Amino acid sequence: MKFQLVLGLAGLLTFSSCQENTVTKVKETSQSQELSKDDFYKQVDNLSRMVEKALTVEVDNTVRAKRILGFIKKSKLDPKSAKKTVMKMMQKTNTPIEDQKEITYILNKAFPN
Repeated sequence: MKFQLVLGLAGLLTFSSCQENTVTKVKETSQSQELSKDDFYKQVDNLSRMVEKALTVEVDNTVRAKRILGFIKKSKLDPKSAKKTVMKMMQKTNTPIEDQKEITYILNKAFPN
């Protein structure tokens, strides 16, 4: 009787230890930071409108730059694309060159290339 009990327990332990050694493959997925073309254009359009409003409403360049920095941080665009959009909007709204230089300096300080 003892022999059968010991043999049964040894069989159970062997069976359970073999099950633990099996390797399960897990497929790793990563989310892409890339935006689709439509999402990219929507983000550029939204950022353009917000930057245009900031450039027309605010008078002080440091306040303008801080508002624009806030918009860039909230945007889903990468900083390089966002800065490019801001530069285009400054040219489109005919912002004076000195103001553009000051805003660009603050943006480059916050987001170096």
